[in-house]
Amino acid sequence: MLWFAPEYGFRSNHRVLAKKLAEGGIEVWLSNIPESLFLPNGTQSIRELDGSHVADMIDYAHDNTGKKIVVSGDSYGAVVALVGARRWQQRRHEDSRFLIGAILFSPYAYASIPPLGELPEYLPIVSATNIPIGIYQTTGSAIFSQFKTLLEQLQQHGSPVYTELVPDIMSLFYQDPPTEAMARHSDPMPSKIGRMLTALEGHPLPTRPIAVESDVSIKSGIDVYLKEFQGSVTPRRIELQNTSGNRIIFEDFKGKVTLINFWATWCPPCVEEIPSLNRLRSKMSDSPFELISINYAEENSDIQSFMKRVRVDFPVLLDQDGQFAREWKVISYPSTFIIDPKGVIRYGVNAAIDWDDPEVIAKLKSLLGEPR
Repeated sequence: MLWFAPEYGFRSNHRVLAKKLAEGGIEVWLSNIPESLFLPNGTQSIRELDGSHVADMIDYAHDNTGKKIVVSGDSYGAVVALVGARRWQQRRHEDSRFLIGAILFSPYAYASIPPLGELPEYLPIVSATNIPIGIYQTTGSAIFSQFKTLLEQLQQHGSPVYTELVPDIMSLFYQDPPTEAMARHSDPMPSKIGRMLTALEGHPLPTRPIAVESDVSIKSGIDVYLKEFQGSVTPRRIELQNTSGNRIIFEDFKGKVTLINFWATWCPPCVEEIPSLNRLRSKMSDSPFELISINYAEENSDIQSFMKRVRVDFPVLLDQDGQFAREWKVISYPSTFIIDPKGVIRYGVNAAIDWDDPEVIAKLKSLLGEPR
């Protein structure tokens, strides 16, 4: 298994699973290509790779071991694997049987993060892939809402795509040390991967790649300031439990300005903006203003532990299965919606900002007709 690093690099959980796979007879090579090329970790570096290094590694690994090869990656590491496999196909190997396909973990393949409330476009490699693929997709991932669309694009050329959903967690690898749920799902993974490899081997790998026909914009949709909302989402009834175990219901957003903030404790920008949200709530205390904080798919115990370390001056609601965030088309964190007194979403931001900035407060008060 040639396992390529995601945009944030390898973490200890990657190495733990790699060791378990090796103990079970699957040799694993971990490769962080951007780092090896002295490029910074990140999605931009991954998008710049042309796949030639991966193609070289596929040949080298087979020539030196005589083993069959599978490429692998999680998050944007999946893009590295798929682009490399396609480049390898372009070399017209006489014997293509030793590359059996790809195993991906919660693959990210967005061309960019779209503006808040809009759906993403995928990188061209998704539509230009025709190799056998196995995917382990965590249901707590922010991209799970778009998983069906990803599968449709991967399968459009008749390629076999096997999938298995991994419930209750955001990622198998991201949090370090792993949570109890992460460890529980990781333990049986070597045997599952072994069975997946057997399934992939049952399909021939096409010798010719699919042409890359589409070209999409990779301009970032990440916001750096509060801007007018252009998405298709409309406010909907909120009925969620808070961290104290009480059921909280919001049915009417009229008559006040409502800020709805989706966040998670594992998200550094989310944590970074909490103090400014605390200050905003204090500065808007004399106005008709509601701050609704919704945590994305984390255990209440983890949130409670976090709130002992980080001061949070507002109630936190629990979107325990991530379904509510998916209904709002949230795919990045933090994401925040501003609803005006008529119940219409007026502003949004899919990044962390300084919420007590005078310009932000002026925009919020202008929705109430108050002096700037």
